[in-house]
Amino acid sequence: MNRTGKLIASAIFISISFLIVSCGNSIDAPPRTAQTEQNELDNAIASIEAQGFDVDTTESGLFYVIHKEGTGPLPQAGDTCSLIYTGYFLNGVIFDSSGFYYPDSVWHFNHLEQSLIPGFNDGIGLLNKGAEADIIVPSILAYGPNGNGNIQPYTPLFFSMIMRDLKPVTEE
Repeated sequence: MNRTGKLIASAIFISISFLIVSCGNSIDAPPRTAQTEQNELDNAIASIEAQGFDVDTTESGLFYVIHKEGTGPLPQAGDTCSLIYTGYFLNGVIFDSSGFYYPDSVWHFNHLEQSLIPGFNDGIGLLNKGAEADIIVPSILAYGPNGNGNIQPYTPLFFSMIMRDLKPVTEE
């Protein structure tokens, strides 16, 4: 199985694993709490590690697994990134994807010049050209205790990411 296939398989496995654990959008569901989130994060990390992956953590608290190392420098502010991503709730529901917006699924943007959640920016900062990774963003690095739209309070987010290309800002 190629590395992209492993990424997708990993995401599907994690999605199915947390279907029971995660709270849906049911009206009858109890309110989400910091403890609910912590339990989900603990289960997610344990599941990923049980699959044989090493989960690393950034200083900010972002969890990540690099599936494929890229080449060249890591992105700096203003660099042009070409990224494919899919965002999941831990219950497996996709809530966002570059494939929703771009026919080739590749989002082109300048690093740190977009209004993104801190955890997503942190994750992008780990990827050089060709890198593939999964990240788990705790709510403190996303939408926190208030949530946002269809993202409930205290909801961690899972992203599969592939940095297709990275073009540093040229100095003049």
